[in-house]
Amino acid sequence: MSRKALVLDGLWYCLCPSFTSRPLNCARTPLLRGKRNNYFPGILAGSISASPRRCLSSNSANAFHGSRSIHEQNLRGSRGYVSPEEDRNPHVSNADETLEHDAGTFPGTESSSTSPQRKRPPGVPKTLADRPTSYLENRLQDITATNPNIVSTTQILRILIRDRHVRPDARHYRALILANSDAERGSPEVVRQLLEEMEENGIPADSGTLHAAVQSLAVHPDYIFRHEILRTLRDRWLPLSPAGWHYVAAGLVREHQFELALDHIENMERRDISVEGWLYNMLIYYLCEFGEFDEIVRLMRLRVNQGHTISKDLWRHVLDAASAASHHETTHYIWRQMVELGYLRPSYGVCQNVLTVASRTGDTELASSVIRLLAEIEMPLSSEDYEKVAEAHVVQGDLYSGFEVLCRMAAAGIALQPSSTHAILTYMIQERVQPRDAWAILKQLKSSDYAIPLKCAHVVLELCEHEALHDSSYLDEGVTLYKELYALCPDKADVSVFNTLVGMCRRAKNTDAGMFIIKEMASLRVVPNTTTFEHLILMCLDAGNSESAYMYFQDLLARGSGLSEDARIEIREHCSQLDGEYAQQLRHHPEIRGSQREYSEEYPPFTQRGPSNWPPESPGEFQKRTPRPVDKEARRAESKERRKRKRRRLAIARAQDEDDWMDYKPGGLVPDPIPGDEKKPSE
Repeated sequence: MSRKALVLDGLWYCLCPSFTSRPLNCARTPLLRGKRNNYFPGILAGSISASPRRCLSSNSANAFHGSRSIHEQNLRGSRGYVSPEEDRNPHVSNADETLEHDAGTFPGTESSSTSPQRKRPPGVPKTLADRPTSYLENRLQDITATNPNIVSTTQILRILIRDRHVRPDARHYRALILANSDAERGSPEVVRQLLEEMEENGIPADSGTLHAAVQSLAVHPDYIFRHEILRTLRDRWLPLSPAGWHYVAAGLVREHQFELALDHIENMERRDISVEGWLYNMLIYYLCEFGEFDEIVRLMRLRVNQGHTISKDLWRHVLDAASAASHHETTHYIWRQMVELGYLRPSYGVCQNVLTVASRTGDTELASSVIRLLAEIEMPLSSEDYEKVAEAHVVQGDLYSGFEVLCRMAAAGIALQPSSTHAILTYMIQERVQPRDAWAILKQLKSSDYAIPLKCAHVVLELCEHEALHDSSYLDEGVTLYKELYALCPDKADVSVFNTLVGMCRRAKNTDAGMFIIKEMASLRVVPNTTTFEHLILMCLDAGNSESAYMYFQDLLARGSGLSEDARIEIREHCSQLDGEYAQQLRHHPEIRGSQREYSEEYPPFTQRGPSNWPPESPGEFQKRTPRPVDKEARRAESKERRKRKRRRLAIARAQDEDDWMDYKPGGLVPDPIPGDEKKPSE
């Protein structure tokens, strides 16, 4: 009776890595005798034919060894076989660092300079070698069921099949397939090869084996292979177990097919299959990665309403991700569900993100809750925290509360910045709030014993400046509000307030009001900055007074300052439309042109003045320092221009006498402090 040929397939070399084909060249007898050989076709035993070439998959021995190494590489995973010590600490060594000459010291290996490097397979622990077969079989099932690990599984199978000649059957294949659920070393290609070997060797793949393959594909997804297994189960009329339903859904989630995974989970619920929490947790983690927070909050509410428990780590992770993505619904739900009830204590960074979400959506309750939490943990509030709370009130439409938060911010010793009132100014412009109404709110706060910061009054003047661009009547209202400034705020007006007023006069094209603001600024000894001079220069050019514009420009240069690029462009545009000598001098000045080479020799520069005290005592101060022309016709033209300016000054003086708001004493708007009470804000 003829013996069956020994098939040296991949499973053989996986379970017996130390075996080589050298004994086949000298031995012609089977390694395993008796009837046992008939039960091992294509796995670990069987008769050996007279010619070893019958075991090869090709006509070349190199092809055989190549296919063997490929199969071992797929089964080992990305790292290869490791020792028991390295399995406990995978960072100890690396398979690539194994020296080639060490391969000859291992049993059953050949030392050759042309042979590929091989890492020593993991040895069999002595504690397992002395155990009975029944213990090893149970141990094999426990490992694959609780913590699949390829190294531990192959060690046990090596003892059972190679050393003790246990007949391999479906349970051993199933254990090896389940071992490919190892997240580090598992491979779907190895699972496919194992199922093909079972079919070739006449071992039927039962329901447990196919479910083991589905479990492995949940860790290492392969959509086509999983579909083939499910079709095999359906063709054999084998139902998919509840665990199989979970593994299919997990594979879809790992493949980022979230719509199919959700549909699959809904199908499970329709079939009264209880969905485990780990599947929902994994789905939520993946959805967080892709920012699908609408679906996340729906799933979490569903789980909470059904009475299921969600881990704190998942709550914390979703809160962090949702607040960073500014998703209001998810952030608000988790904060109310977990943080306000005391189950979670988020970090300060998460609290800031939540406060940002509340400010953008106008959720004042959420903002107040965050502030209370920061107060409980004794975390001092920053200027950004106050600004976000004020923005939340303003977005909700409560301008009074927005101003109140800024007043509390100033009372806490935190100085208001220009960004502190940006949200309030934007809201007032969008909602067309009248400056007088906003000023009335500040008066109400003052009557409630709040010290009104200067920035709060300044933002109302900025509103007047914006409206004056379309309606010049807001200029008078802005000047009137400025008169009431010192009765409202304890601080005097700074340069930013005066820049706003001068800009408002410029936009309204009212030079008389601009001169009033400049004299008020000089009486209070407020030092101007570059923005002030830019407004003055452009305001003079708008009025056609290029001479005054040039003098202000010279004063700016004497202070060591320069113009912004936008101001240069506007000045060049205005001067190109004017024909006066000062306009051309200003237009062709190197500071305006931006390059010394562009300076026109046709208009030589005036003699530069030295630094002067701010402000000039009278407009005639500049004229006294202007060199007189030598030509008779030029002197006549100058005299004519001087008489013209004099008549203009007299007309302005008559207008001031007729207009009440121009009847003022420089600096007289600032109330005198009460004796002995200079530090208290003026009422």
